[in-house]
Amino acid sequence: MTVCAVIAEYNPLHRGHLVHLSQIKARLGQDARLVAVMSGHTVQRGDFPILTKTARTRMALEAGFDLVFELPAPYACAPAERFARAAVDIIARLGVVTHLSFGTETDDLEALQLLSKRIPDEIPRHKTLAAALPEAFPDAAHLFTPNNILALEYLRALRGKAPGIVPVAVERRGGFHDGPRGSASAIRGRALQTGRVPRGVPFAGIWQAETRAGRAPVSLARQEGAVLSHLRRLTLADFLALPDVGAGGLAQRLHNAAGQARSLEELLQAVKTKRYTMARLRRCVLAAFLGLTEEMAERPPHIRLLGIGPAGEAVLSLIETPILSRPAAHRGALAAEAAVTDQMALCMPVPEPAGGEWRNGVVVKK
Repeated sequence: MTVCAVIAEYNPLHRGHLVHLSQIKARLGQDARLVAVMSGHTVQRGDFPILTKTARTRMALEAGFDLVFELPAPYACAPAERFARAAVDIIARLGVVTHLSFGTETDDLEALQLLSKRIPDEIPRHKTLAAALPEAFPDAAHLFTPNNILALEYLRALRGKAPGIVPVAVERRGGFHDGPRGSASAIRGRALQTGRVPRGVPFAGIWQAETRAGRAPVSLARQEGAVLSHLRRLTLADFLALPDVGAGGLAQRLHNAAGQARSLEELLQAVKTKRYTMARLRRCVLAAFLGLTEEMAERPPHIRLLGIGPAGEAVLSLIETPILSRPAAHRGALAAEAAVTDQMALCMPVPEPAGGEWRNGVVVKK
């Protein structure tokens, strides 16, 4: 059985993602089974996703995925290296995945593979990949674009954790992921500005149902005061314990700004330097608010099933690794994830009570 994995946020799923999936089928055959490892209720940009993981799982199943697994919060709200390694770790432990597909800004997979072997195992913690790699490899600077950097991390993680899994790169068309038209960033912007489902998005009925129920669009800005209040109560030791803060003075800057800032934007601008990207700072702020620590970020402790499609049972039957599929039966293992969901519930247009993690089980598409 050919089983291709895709690591994604789907925040939200858009037409470019559907093109990617169609390219996978074209290359690997229509019988290839699709498995997603999808961010849960945090995303890489240091925010909550605009739709719940249940809604995004429904979209993924409608798009053709057979199984959807969760990338937990400490690894989804993470820089490229930890994001990629955690997701590939989950894929490797499934034991059935034969291919991993990802989007790139180049059609030269061989160049990315060669470059991935040149990158040292450890990047200085005070630098992001986007900053460190062009400096270290000026001859390959043209390759260091957003999706290519993630691709390099996937290739590095595969080499260390799952060398038998075959990479399948699909060149993205129509601009980078934060482009002004049709990108996930543009779609989120329109949804948050208007409060309505943007025109032309796939599976709009799922999004419309979430909007009518008051669950979308989710926005951290709705709890800005709560975030600032929480950060003001934290000690310097609390900031030092955050993932990816390191010992370069960022914890002190965050601690100082938390006591003075009157808005999240003011806080971020007070801490921002050439050394610290805005995405990294947003991740630090969200991690501090949610109680995510460096200790949590070691390795995904479990594999959780979010959704299963019509052909998913055939794939699932081949997986020998224990899978969590009934949240209420694993309250201890999922306690941290439940706490994240409870905070996200307050950022919906109509806030929901706590306990959402236990009310929503595996999404099943017949």
